[in-house]
Amino acid sequence: MSQVRKQVLTRSSLACLSCRSRHQKCDAKKPKCTRCGEADRQCQYTKSRRGANSARQDNPRRHQIPNTPNQLDDYMSALITPPEMEGPATVSVLPCSSPAQGLTSKRSPLTDRREVCSRRGSANLDCDTFGKDALLEAYYQNFHKFHPMVLPRLHLATFLDNLSWRPRLEPLLAVLRLLGTIYLRHEWSTSLQNDVESKMECLAKADPIRVQCHLLYSAALFWQDQKSKSQNEMGKAVEIALQLKMFERDFASTHSDQNPILAECWRRTWWMVYVFDAFYAGTLGSMGFSVVHVDATADLPCDEAQYESGDIPEPNTLREWDCREFDQEDKPFSSFACLVGAIRCATLARDSSLKSDSRKNPNDILHVADSMLDSWILLLPKSKKQVMLRNGDIDELLFQAHHLIHVVMIGFHRPLSDLKFNAVEDISSCARDPAPDGPTPEHINVHTVRVLRAVESQIRLLALPSRPFNHTPFCTCMISEGTLALLSACKFLLRGNELAIARDQIRLTIGCLKNLGALWPRVARNVSQIQTIAKHVLGIETHNSAADKGASASASGSAHSAASACGENESSCEMASLSNSDIFSTIQDFDDICGWYDIGELDPALPFWSANQEASVEKQ
Repeated sequence: MSQVRKQVLTRSSLACLSCRSRHQKCDAKKPKCTRCGEADRQCQYTKSRRGANSARQDNPRRHQIPNTPNQLDDYMSALITPPEMEGPATVSVLPCSSPAQGLTSKRSPLTDRREVCSRRGSANLDCDTFGKDALLEAYYQNFHKFHPMVLPRLHLATFLDNLSWRPRLEPLLAVLRLLGTIYLRHEWSTSLQNDVESKMECLAKADPIRVQCHLLYSAALFWQDQKSKSQNEMGKAVEIALQLKMFERDFASTHSDQNPILAECWRRTWWMVYVFDAFYAGTLGSMGFSVVHVDATADLPCDEAQYESGDIPEPNTLREWDCREFDQEDKPFSSFACLVGAIRCATLARDSSLKSDSRKNPNDILHVADSMLDSWILLLPKSKKQVMLRNGDIDELLFQAHHLIHVVMIGFHRPLSDLKFNAVEDISSCARDPAPDGPTPEHINVHTVRVLRAVESQIRLLALPSRPFNHTPFCTCMISEGTLALLSACKFLLRGNELAIARDQIRLTIGCLKNLGALWPRVARNVSQIQTIAKHVLGIETHNSAADKGASASASGSAHSAASACGENESSCEMASLSNSDIFSTIQDFDDICGWYDIGELDPALPFWSANQEASVEKQ
């Protein structure tokens, strides 16, 4: 360490622009501060609007942000400019088919900024008004944290300053605005949708930014209930990502012009393709996980705070993740890496059940799957044990990862548990196919407890004190799966106070889904269908019947006691006039709430509960 570094840097109110952009202390020495001199980079100061810089340095309290137009441009540009890369500039290696080559420019960012901002006649987003674009702001405040793939807000503004990047980013900005309007105005904008599609046509076919556009546009379409078009967009994202070989480790460095933020962005883009593909496969069931067997060598993403700040560390690798149990100290794996690891664990567990050896005990196969899922939870880094952060925010990527692990556990164990399937569930892909007849599964109580604990873990995640309830719509299917299992527990297993608690938990899950349904039509439709199933499974009367018995219910005390009484005497709560066929006809448009690992795909050698098990349970 140099002698300069050993000295304690005193903070000056007149920090240079370079230190301000890095949020570092600056001693304000002239002509270069200590940090800039040590890093051998340009050191600039804002001009004083009241006099010389020396006067302001003598009186730190008089320091103010400049407010003249030119000074403010320079000041804001410095604040959002990422740290400069040390060493010689390299030739851009972006694809030749890209509209422009590379981010690095021989001119300074301030020069490019003035030239770009001087084009006031353009109808496109102006860099000075980036922060004033309400739709972009809505995207970054509401959706970006769920799937943090595109450049962080301030870094994206910096890339817009570059004339060669601006045309490439306009289609992406159109997609971000489309998502932003959903949160800001609670509506789908056809005009913005048309803008997205027209601008994407102008983007080069082999541009990796296209992958980001197709991914986010696919999600917006899917939860707006435009399933077919969404699948088409997702297919394009996968196709381009595979053609460009974004899954290879060298892609990020080769296509970043030595800009660490851009390299991180490309790594995240590939892994978001992986995550979205898995989420669609789980949600729809019928869609294959097309990239699951790609031999990916791309490094894992860093933590969100590092991505936002631009301080990108040396990335972790998949090999390090797979060997994490041998580390003496926890490696700093990011939440994004934990989500990728959760999907890989779930996929391996599923494959172990599909490709089982007929000579092995079926129970041993499930034990192998359980060990994979449990190991993910047990080996979480210490810094990732808590889903809620100290400031009260939810770590959204960990939130998704935990829900994924729990819903896979439910899918594996519910067919072997006391939580039997209801006939009305057959109309939903959330429900499992009826299990084949056979002997009562061994260790049935173990399977039941496994399901109930997974559901309980989901409930705890949903009950975290973070309001309003705002998470990715992809968690809809996972919550629905747990709700169906909990409904079965209410029907066949729980009684008394336990039943009353479970009913409150069902209210919580449906309430959470309704909040998501206020934004996403597909979720709203699924909520209505879950409510219909719940009424049938719990034996809740139709509107007219419920009105006739309203007085007796209120006389019995609280809603909890009424629920308990209903559980203890099921015959009094059976629907008198609504048959299974009536239920089916009322929700004939029921369409795949969730399809996480249909039991029909599992090895037929696995034991399942027998057809006469229901009768034995009801007698208990």
